[in-house]
Amino acid sequence: MTVDGDDRHELHDGLVTVSPTRTPIHMRVLARMFSQIDSQISQGLRVFPEVGIVVDVSSPTVRVPDLVITTAAVDQDEPLVRAEDVVLAVEIVSPGSELVDTTVKPFEYADAGIPNFWLVDPAPPVTVTVYSLADGNYEESQRAERGLEVVAPCELRIDLAALSR
Repeated sequence: MTVDGDDRHELHDGLVTVSPTRTPIHMRVLARMFSQIDSQISQGLRVFPEVGIVVDVSSPTVRVPDLVITTAAVDQDEPLVRAEDVVLAVEIVSPGSELVDTTVKPFEYADAGIPNFWLVDPAPPVTVTVYSLADGNYEESQRAERGLEVVAPCELRIDLAALSR
């Protein structure tokens, strides 16, 4: 699906859903996180803000995470990304999407086989909870407040304090 104007459109079980407009702090955290990841990303990977991922073909379901890291093999001319090309999905919690971001989407991403998921709370101090796929379910591997260092999907250092300044 696409982002049209201020609303985000997704497809859930064949029905179009609309998320409310994101807050300025949400957009600031998104932009700064993208910039930090883009400057460090490993060769063979790509980072994109707000692209549609086909997480379930049979239902059909397309989700639009705030950020994704994909393999470099992803077809950049296609409007949607296949879940098997995604190595990390990042959701930044917003007032109108908190329930879906924290309960529904993680299950969909895990079912689609996306190996890494980050849940970002943009309220200062910005926090990130990191989840890794294990036996078909996400397990929390760390929670960070000031700085985040990960080795998967590649080595990254994120200055969380700088995201909301």
